[in-house]
Amino acid sequence: MDATADPAIVEEISQIFRKHRLPLETVQAQEFAVYLALLERWNAAINITAIRDRRSAIERHFAEPAMAMSLLGGAGPRILCAGSGGGFPGLPFKILDSTRECLLVEANNKKASFMREVVETLELKDISVLEGRFEEILACGELEQASVHVLTSRAWTGWNGLLGLGSTLMVPGGRAVIFVGEDTLRALRRYLSAGALDVDATPDPEWAPAVHAGWTIRRILRLPHLDNGYAVSLEIPAD
Repeated sequence: MDATADPAIVEEISQIFRKHRLPLETVQAQEFAVYLALLERWNAAINITAIRDRRSAIERHFAEPAMAMSLLGGAGPRILCAGSGGGFPGLPFKILDSTRECLLVEANNKKASFMREVVETLELKDISVLEGRFEEILACGELEQASVHVLTSRAWTGWNGLLGLGSTLMVPGGRAVIFVGEDTLRALRRYLSAGALDVDATPDPEWAPAVHAGWTIRRILRLPHLDNGYAVSLEIPAD
């Protein structure tokens, strides 16, 4: 790693992970500390993330993806993080499991540049940043069909569109891990629960592509922050 981690930040990250009983190796805590220091430096000049309080940043950006790691169990190694912003949750997933391959897609040039600096500084392998709108990149054929094991995002508008568009990239039996609030969770339960309405009966046409793709809820994980958030894993049919 081409940087020195601040011991005080390492300890604060380690304390928060211990509080949530999350496993964290020393080298991972150091990588997160360097990541956070870069985030704070960039945030002082441009808006990478609205969360500026250090403890809140550790909780939201690092601890919550760590909680969601359990949703990746049994999934293949290749992750696509759409609308990645400051790298969340794709970069934390990669730090916590170095065997995974990760593609971070982000339309904002400055945020994409920030992620590239994090990847370079931490000397992470098998991870790349693709700059552009997810929809346009998909339409141009830059992403290989049936090549993604896990589709993830936490800063997306129109989850139904993401799941509908992203379905063509998924391997059979592929998974999505998304971070949502109460309203989206209700919609997911209504349209994508096992035994939910079929595509022809779905009253909301915006959800039709996701329903038609066959996404179904696999598991729901409540997250402990104040705005009633959830990590939800969904699965696409294996055949």
